[in-house]
Amino acid sequence: MSRWVVGALVLIMVVAGLARPPIAAAEVPPSRPQWWNRGQIPLYSTSSPSGETARMPDGSVRTYRVFSGSPGYLAEIDTFSAKVLRMLPLFVPDPDSTEVPADKGAQGAWGVSVDRHGNVFASSYGYGHVYRLPWGAAELEDLGRPTQYASFTWEGDVDDDGNFYLGTTEGFAPPPLPGGRLLAWNAETRSFRDYGDFGGRYGYVRSVEYAEGKIYAGLGQSAGLWQVDPATGKRVEIPLPKGMPTDKYAYQLEDEAGYLYVMFAGGTSPSTGWVLNLRTLKWAYEIPGYAGQTITAADSRGRVYLIDSTELKRFDPRTGTLTGTGYRGGDEQADKGGLGAGKGLGRFADPTTGHETIVGGGAGGDLWRYDTVTKTGVLAQIDGLVGTPTAPRSLAKGPDGRIYGGGYFQGGFVAYDPATTKWTEYKFPHQIEGMGSHNGKLYLGIYANAELWEYDPAQPFADGTNPKKLFDLKKEGQERPWTVVSAGKYVAIGTSPKNTQLNGAVTLYDPATGERRTWNSGLVSGANQISALTYRDGILYGGSLGCCNPADGSKHRGQVFALDAATGAVKWTSTPLADEDGVAGLTFDGQGRLFGQSYGTVFEIDPADGSLLRSKKYFDYPWPTISGFQPRAVNMSFDPGDGAIYTTSGTTRRIDPDTLNDLGPNYRCSFADTSPGASKFYVQNGLLLEVKWY
Repeated sequence: MSRWVVGALVLIMVVAGLARPPIAAAEVPPSRPQWWNRGQIPLYSTSSPSGETARMPDGSVRTYRVFSGSPGYLAEIDTFSAKVLRMLPLFVPDPDSTEVPADKGAQGAWGVSVDRHGNVFASSYGYGHVYRLPWGAAELEDLGRPTQYASFTWEGDVDDDGNFYLGTTEGFAPPPLPGGRLLAWNAETRSFRDYGDFGGRYGYVRSVEYAEGKIYAGLGQSAGLWQVDPATGKRVEIPLPKGMPTDKYAYQLEDEAGYLYVMFAGGTSPSTGWVLNLRTLKWAYEIPGYAGQTITAADSRGRVYLIDSTELKRFDPRTGTLTGTGYRGGDEQADKGGLGAGKGLGRFADPTTGHETIVGGGAGGDLWRYDTVTKTGVLAQIDGLVGTPTAPRSLAKGPDGRIYGGGYFQGGFVAYDPATTKWTEYKFPHQIEGMGSHNGKLYLGIYANAELWEYDPAQPFADGTNPKKLFDLKKEGQERPWTVVSAGKYVAIGTSPKNTQLNGAVTLYDPATGERRTWNSGLVSGANQISALTYRDGILYGGSLGCCNPADGSKHRGQVFALDAATGAVKWTSTPLADEDGVAGLTFDGQGRLFGQSYGTVFEIDPADGSLLRSKKYFDYPWPTISGFQPRAVNMSFDPGDGAIYTTSGTTRRIDPDTLNDLGPNYRCSFADTSPGASKFYVQNGLLLEVKWY
C-alpha cells in the first residue's frame, strides 16, 4: 500500500465536491443524451490483510480477522470450527466529529492485535481510525484518528497493560507529506501519546512491535528499524543487515522468545526475513523465504512455526534451523502456489484431540490447521463470511464489446454486456489499475510490481491460465500500470515508480514474439509517473504526472513526449502548460490533431514538436496542495462517430475539438470507458452509468 491509495481517496472527495448529480431521466430534453443507471457494479470480495489468533479469558480460541470493504468489518471466528461468530463493521458514526476529511468507515485494516485481557485492536486504513473491541463487549469502540493527518494506521502491538502501539502514514497532510508517526494509546487515560516522526524520508511507520519493555518501529519507504523507550521516548537506531537494500519497508515485525522476526519487503529486490537478537540487537539469521505476517508462540525451546517458501516450517533461533512440515495447504492449495502470508498463526491444543495444532489463514476467506502429532492438515473456507463490496478501480471496453471493471485493493473482475444488460462476475483477487484491448485480447495492468496479464474473452475464464500473467516490472522499479493502450503491433504500458524510485516508465510489449522493452529514464525531466499514452503512425506519445513523488517530495510540471516505437528514440519532450503538474489524458482526433488534458484544462499541441497551440481551462485545480492524484480520473478519447472528444474530470465532458468548448451535459463520475461508440460508460458512486450521446 502507498500514498497513492491516499491520493485516490482525496481525489474522489475533491471530485465529489466539484460535481453535480445527473438530472432525472424525465427532465432530459430530447436534444440531450439518453442515460441509464445499470446498477451497482457487482465487485465483491472476502480479502483480509490482517488477523490474529489468541486464547481468550474464557479459555476459548478465537481468530480475529478484518475483511476489507466499504466499510470493512472485524470478524470473530471460532478457530477450530472455522465458523463466524459475529461481524462488526469498522464504522462508528460520530455526528460531533470535526475531522477533515470526515470518517465514512474504514476500508480495512493492516493490523489486528489481541491483548492478554482479550481486548482486540484494529488499526485501519482509509480514514486512519483505530478500533477496539473490549472482551465481552457487544460493540466496537472507535478510538478515533490518532493524529490530524493520519490516513493509515498500520500494524501495531499491545503490552501487558493493554496499551496499544502503532504507526501512521500522514496522507491527509498538505504536501510535502511529513513522515509517518509513532504513537501509543494509553488504556488508563484513553488518549494517544505522539512519539513523533523519524524524518520526511520515512513516510510510513509500517509495523510496530512491543517486546521486552521496548517499542520497535519498522519504517518505510526507505528501510529503517528503531528501538524506542515507551517511557522516555529515547531512540536507538538499529543498523540494517549488511547488504540490505534501503529501498524497502521494514514491513512486518513479530517477537518471540527473545528474538524479533522482521520481514523486509518492497523495492526492486525480493522480500526477505531477518531474525534480530533482542539482547544484543545484532542480526542472527536470514530467512530468505519468510512470508510473514505472523508467527506462532514459541515452545519451551524457543522454536516457532512460520511460513517460509509457501510451506509451514518450524524455526529454531538457537541454531537457525528451518524444519519443513511438508504442509502447503493440501493438494489443491499447493497447486495454487501453497501457503501465502500467514494471518493469525497460533499454536494451541486441539480441544477434541488434545494434539498440538498450528492454526493460521491466508489473505482470502480460509483457515487451516496442522496437527503436529499426526502430521496432517486441513484447509477450510470460513463458514459464514459475507463478501464485501469492492470500490471500482478501473473500467474499459473489451474486444468483445463488453465493459470490464476491476476493484480496489482486494481486486475483483466483472463484465457488463450492453447487448443483454447482464453482468458476469469472475474471481480475480488482483487490483487492476488500467486495461486496454489489443488484437482480440484484453490486457490488464496489475498493482503491485506493475504486472501485465492477458485475458482472452473468447476462451473460458480459468483461474491462473485465463487471465494469465505475462511479466512484471519490479526490477525496473515500477509499481502501478496507469495506462495500457494498443500501439501498432505493441501493447504499450505507462507506469508509476515504486515509492523509493523517481522515474515512471514506458514499456512496449510485442505479443507475437514476447519481446518487451522498457524506458525508465530520458523521457521527461524530474521525478514523474507516466500517466497517459496514445499512438499514431509509429510514434508513441506519453504524458507525465509530476505532482506527487513520494521518493523525494518534489513537484514538476506535467510533460508530453514522443517516442519512436521502433527505435526507442525520444523525438521531443515539451511542457505544454506552465502551471499544471500533470498530463493525464492524450488523444488524436480524425484530422491528426493531438489533444491532451491535465485535469481542469484541455489543450492542443503540435505532434511534430510538442509546442502548445491552444488550451481551454474549465476550472482551476489546486496542484500545489495535491499530494496524490489518480490518473484514471481522466479518461480521454476521440470518437469518429460524432467527431467529439469524450473525457472526464469529476464529471463527463464532451469536447468540440474545433473550439475546445465543453458541450455537456455534465454527469458526476470517476472512472470511465470513453472508447468510440454511441454509448459511454461511467462509474458513479459504485454504479454503472450508461450515457448514449448520439
